[in-house]
Amino acid sequence: MGIKISKTFDVKSDLLICPIFSENLKSLPKYFPAFVKEFLNERISKKEFLGKKGEIIFTYLLDKKLPAKLAVVGLGKKEKFNGKKSRDIGGILGKFCKQNKSVNVSILAPVGLIKYMEEFLEGGKLAQYSFCHFKTKQQEENGKYNAKEVVLVLEKDDKGIKEKISRAEIISDAVNYVRDLVNLPSNEEDSQFIVNEAKKIASAEKYKLEVFDKKDLEKMGWGGVLTVNLATPEKAKAFVIEYKGAKNKNARPVVIVGKGVIFDSGGYNLKPGIHLDNMHQDMAGAASILGVFKVLRKLKIKKNVVGICVLGENMIDGRAYRPTDIVKTLSGLTVEITNTDAEGRVMLADGITYADKFKPEFLLTIATLTGAAAIALGNRYSAIMGNDLRLRKAVYRAGKETDDLVWPLPIHPDFKKKIDSKIADIRNGDTGTAHLAGSQKGGAFLERFIKKNKWCHIDMGGTAFSSSDYKDYEVDGATGAGTRLLIKFLENL
Repeated sequence: MGIKISKTFDVKSDLLICPIFSENLKSLPKYFPAFVKEFLNERISKKEFLGKKGEIIFTYLLDKKLPAKLAVVGLGKKEKFNGKKSRDIGGILGKFCKQNKSVNVSILAPVGLIKYMEEFLEGGKLAQYSFCHFKTKQQEENGKYNAKEVVLVLEKDDKGIKEKISRAEIISDAVNYVRDLVNLPSNEEDSQFIVNEAKKIASAEKYKLEVFDKKDLEKMGWGGVLTVNLATPEKAKAFVIEYKGAKNKNARPVVIVGKGVIFDSGGYNLKPGIHLDNMHQDMAGAASILGVFKVLRKLKIKKNVVGICVLGENMIDGRAYRPTDIVKTLSGLTVEITNTDAEGRVMLADGITYADKFKPEFLLTIATLTGAAAIALGNRYSAIMGNDLRLRKAVYRAGKETDDLVWPLPIHPDFKKKIDSKIADIRNGDTGTAHLAGSQKGGAFLERFIKKNKWCHIDMGGTAFSSSDYKDYEVDGATGAGTRLLIKFLENL
C-alpha cells in the first residue's frame, strides 16, 4: 500500500472517502468540496445519515473531473473518538473498499481522525488481509482489490503524520506476517520452517540467534520439549533470538518465552474432532514472538529483548508419551503426565528454565495454552496471570491501548495444590476437577518453574484464531493476537 499526503484529492481515485463526526453534520466542514456538501446535505435533510460510528452512505460520481465514487463515513461523536474506534473505522473502510473494488483511494481526514491516523491505517490494512494461498483459482485474485494507493488530504497539517504512517505499515505488516504463519497448515510448516523464519529475521535485522535441535536438547536436558516430541523426534527444536536495543547493551533484558506446537492432536488424550480442525494454530505464541522481532529494530525499541521459542508437534504413535509417564525437565523438576493434551506447559517449562540464564528484568510467557481461557473470556480477551502486579498492569495497559485485550485471572493457592503430585514433583494436569479453572491451573504449573523473576503469562487460547464474530479489522482465521500487545508493552517500558 502506497500512502502519500496531498493538498487535494486525486481525481483519478476509484473512491473518495469523507469521514465526518456527528457534531459536524449541522455545519459541514469547509474543506469538504461543494459536491460532497450537496450530496451530504440532501441525505441529512432526509435523515438518511446520522454520522454514527461506521455508518456509510455511498454514491457514484459521473463527472470525469471527480473520483469515480464517493463514500461518507460516520465517526460518531468527536468527544468519544479514540484509537480503538479509529482502528475499527479503518477496518470497516478497508473491507468496504475491497468489496467495492476500490484500489486507489483518496481520504479527506479531519483533525480528530488525524490524531489517530496510525490506528486508522493499521485497521484498514489488517482488514484487507486474506489467506487463500492454496486456492488455485484465486491466487491471481489474492490481494487484487487491496488498496494500492491511498491519498491523505489533511484538514490541518500534522508534523507527526509521516511517523504515524510508517508505524501503521510496520506494525500491520508484522501482524499479517504472524497471521500467515499461524494460518499455514502443518504439512507446509513444521518446526524447521519456523527456525528458518527466525534465521531470515535474525539475518535481516542483525540479531543473535541460537538454534537447538534434538541432539542439542538431549545434551542440555530439555526433557519437557523432548518428551512431547517423542512421536516426532526430529521436530523437537528450540531457538533463542536476541535484540540489543538499550543504551546499556548489558542491561537485563525482557525475556519472552513462546509455545510453538505446530500441530496438537492432544496425544493419547486425543482432542474431539471439533477441536482438531484448527490445531495448526497452536504455534501462535512462537509466531507472535517472530512478529515482534520483525519490528524491534525498525521501531527503535530501547530495550534488550530475548525471545525463546520451544517447537514441535504433539502426535500419536508407538513412541508417543502417555498418561502416567514421568518426565524430567531442564530445571531438574519431575513431572507426572496426567494429560497428554496439556503439552504446552511441559514444553514451556524448559524455556522458562533456560530464560534464567539471561537474568531477565521481566519474564513473559505467551501461548495458546488452554481452551479454558476461551471458556472464561471468549475471543475478546487473552487471560493474564503472574506474580507481579505492576507487570500485569503494564501488560493490561498495553492491551487496552492496542485493542489486543487481556484480563487478569487469579491463581488461587488451592489451584496450586491441585497440581501437586504424589509420585513426582508436580503433575501437568489436575484430576477430578480438571474442568474447573483450567487456565489458572496451567498458570500454576508454569509458576512452579519461575524462580525470582517478575513474571506474567499470556494465554491466547481464545484470541489467536477466530472463525466467526470478528472485530471490524479482522477476518476468518488467525488474528495475530499478542503481537501488537507485546510491541506496545516494550515501547511503554
